[in-house]
Amino acid sequence: MSKDAKILIKKGLILLTPVFIWVLIVYIVDPFNYFNKSNLISEKDKKESALELNSLLYNSIQFKNNPIPNVIIGDSRIRKFPTDRIKQITGDEYYTIYSNAAKLNEIIDLFWFTTECTKMKNIIIGINFNLYNEYAYSNRVSDVKELLENKFIYIFNWNILEAIFLVLKNKYFGINQHERKNKKIFWDYTINTVAKNHYSKWKHPDKSLFRLKEMGVYCKANNINLTLLVVPHQKEFHNKLVEFNLIEEEIGFKNEIKNIGRVIDFDFTNSITNCKPCFNDPIHTTDSVSTIIVNEIFADSLTIGREL
Repeated sequence: MSKDAKILIKKGLILLTPVFIWVLIVYIVDPFNYFNKSNLISEKDKKESALELNSLLYNSIQFKNNPIPNVIIGDSRIRKFPTDRIKQITGDEYYTIYSNAAKLNEIIDLFWFTTECTKMKNIIIGINFNLYNEYAYSNRVSDVKELLENKFIYIFNWNILEAIFLVLKNKYFGINQHERKNKKIFWDYTINTVAKNHYSKWKHPDKSLFRLKEMGVYCKANNINLTLLVVPHQKEFHNKLVEFNLIEEEIGFKNEIKNIGRVIDFDFTNSITNCKPCFNDPIHTTDSVSTIIVNEIFADSLTIGREL
């Protein structure tokens, strides 16, 4: 080998050394358990950082690594449904795949993702009228699937770099707890801004309805128990729907989904929606109310909710 070639190889190795070091760091820290080999970082540390940073990516990888036939899919409104309580009632393990601010098309994408991972038995989909809107759209699930299929995208993804930083910071220095938001200010913001964003511009989601029907057909053909769960909103949030003249559209939404699978509705005037202390904010119920909802669904004892 010539002297120039040796020099070139040596310089190349020097240039590649940071890349090798980074690959090793990603493999060892592995904040989202992509490689699922290293035990250097505890699951608690990962949940407090990686899960908070990108719940969709974290939950998707967790399910792919350990698929089970029973899932709850939705946005943050189903995040705290107590799966341990579900197991007490039914004897079945459930996994909750949620993404903060998930859109209906992404929830449908996650449905198909679970069916690709394992043979499904029970699927519960959290769905509400404020998601049932052609203008409510995002496409993050396809990005996650692309990442799952290509380890190099995972290794050199910006989210991974940020997650590694947060995980290591959490492990060695502790993580700063999020400053608690003023409940009244956040409540008013949700009513006046979030609700306006959801309801001020609405168009019937023809494509999403077609895809929901496809889900229903698939579940019937494959003996999968499909439940569509309309979770409760506090009445002040629902009043914004009324202000934007969407009452008939909401009724149409419930009529359109009731033949897709079993539909359990909690979003109407009842003891939960009328109860302000039952909510952390206008669209997220407290842990105790989440437990009540789970008890009603899985013990087949609907007293507040209703089956459509």
